[in-house]
Amino acid sequence: MLIKNKNLKVDIKNIPNCLTISRLLLVLPLIIFLEIRAFFPVFALIIIGGLTDYFDGLIARKFNVKTRLGAILDPLSDKVFLLIPLLYLCKNNLIPFWSLSLLIFRELIISSFRNSTKNGLPASNLGKFKTFFFFISLVLFFFPITINLFIELGLVSYWLGFSLALITFIDYLRIKKNTV
Repeated sequence: MLIKNKNLKVDIKNIPNCLTISRLLLVLPLIIFLEIRAFFPVFALIIIGGLTDYFDGLIARKFNVKTRLGAILDPLSDKVFLLIPLLYLCKNNLIPFWSLSLLIFRELIISSFRNSTKNGLPASNLGKFKTFFFFISLVLFFFPITINLFIELGLVSYWLGFSLALITFIDYLRIKKNTV
């Protein structure tokens, strides 16, 4: 599907993939800014990453554009973009190692399920809420001004996301069991 303007031709199918790829490209600066503890740029990158995630999905749904590349890259970029700052929070004792270990385990198992099926496993609504709560927790944790209430709300949002991660993991296991 093309949107035509006098001077502009845009293939809508490529926009969500471009947004997803841009989120992957933000990972390197995210790592660098976390390493040097430059939290305002980290905060800004997390906001940008969250917006690209929202808009790639919105555009894909609105124009009903689905690509195999997008089905692979979107969940991958979400995982990488979320796990890097979560690793930082774990390293700095803001979230426990065991919870992050379970999240990584979950993501690896679900990624292998997605790759083993022809159409992948679509994200559930609960899975979207899980991602939303993790993004909100990161926004609150890395807010440029340290406010204890934001740290506490970040922890609440993290544990909500973590709980949804476990619930959706069980759902994915049920779906996979029924497809075998």
